[in-house]
Amino acid sequence: MSLRMLLSTLRRHSLMPILVALQVALACAILSNVLFMVQQQLAPMLAPSGIAGDELILIDQMTPRQHPWSAADVRRGEQALRQVPGVRDASAAFGLPMVSGALMDMALQGGNGAKVGVNGYLGAGLVKTLGLQLVAGRDFLPEEYRDFGMGGVGNAPWDAGAPQPVIITRALAEQLFDDGRALGKVLTDPGDADDHGYRVVGIVRHLLRNQLSLAIDGRSDNTVLLARRIGSTSLLSFAVRVDPPISEATRTRVAEAIKREFGPTMKADVIPRISSYAERRANAFKSHRAALWLFAVVTVTVVVVTVIGIMGLTGFWVQKRTRQIGIRRALGARRAHILRYFLIENALVAGSGAVLGMLLAVLGNRLLMRHYELAHLPWRYLPLGALLMLVLGQLAVLGPALRAAAVPPVAATRS
Repeated sequence: MSLRMLLSTLRRHSLMPILVALQVALACAILSNVLFMVQQQLAPMLAPSGIAGDELILIDQMTPRQHPWSAADVRRGEQALRQVPGVRDASAAFGLPMVSGALMDMALQGGNGAKVGVNGYLGAGLVKTLGLQLVAGRDFLPEEYRDFGMGGVGNAPWDAGAPQPVIITRALAEQLFDDGRALGKVLTDPGDADDHGYRVVGIVRHLLRNQLSLAIDGRSDNTVLLARRIGSTSLLSFAVRVDPPISEATRTRVAEAIKREFGPTMKADVIPRISSYAERRANAFKSHRAALWLFAVVTVTVVVVTVIGIMGLTGFWVQKRTRQIGIRRALGARRAHILRYFLIENALVAGSGAVLGMLLAVLGNRLLMRHYELAHLPWRYLPLGALLMLVLGQLAVLGPALRAAAVPPVAATRS
């Protein structure tokens, strides 16, 4: 049968094709947005952290009772933690993976003119403490560090006109320079009028940013280490690297060292949070896992309802045309011809529904963006959702099509 005759048949019996197309369109719109939201939830969970996570204890929520802690207080705290049995190294820091209470946002511009938003981590010796892997360049030299005060005094200025040393990730180097060769190059901060630039002295393989909501679309490694050690501060955090596996005894000794060094000067009503990186990660992604389960239920429900709906409507349609199929078989049509006819017919109906579904997906995404701050739906998810619905539609119609192909020619005389 020609395509013109097939379309003519669909126009004469338009109710069933319209119902199938609308069902496919609605399912396509839902699945396109669900697939996008699943990717948004999975991206930070699958991104490599770049750190020795099974050896890391994180300490934060430390606030002084009255006056900010001095740089000397911070140094004594680091030294006390390093002397704890089982501890390899310790660093006071501002900004750590899975610690969202202290965020530093900045923008950097490289040789290709691209402006990239990054999270900055500050602290002496973080490359060693976090277990980062240098792929090029070196760590900061001791004389390169300057004190950074938070909520207090003692914020040491940088040398006038001299770029600050900085360590970036390999992914960030590839974004800022077309050839990815950032070592020794100078980066600038377009939003800082007093900026003298940042000279790249080292490149690490990975370093997960602590702003997890932005750790998507290849931006999970948009992180830099600055040559700043914690000075006078009213907000204190520590990264402590210990011998694996992390035992409760080591955690207890670390907590005792913190209490011994900072207990008398800490706020009594604020308890420091001391936990492993694995615990922080599990807690940070708890909502992501719940969302994934919800999306899984929605996806399965949409797929099952769509497949059952297409099978039911197509089966009813086949039954209504039993006499027509019998006449075609009596005139010489083979089973393969009947099967191919229904598959092509369903592909046309499902294809029109998928096109409509892509438009509905865009409209639905804009509605979600307005009310729930969802990110913009990339165009690549539209054909992906449409293709998925076409495949499901063809699989759903296969059963009724096989039954139609099995109709004997004598059925024409019985109808």
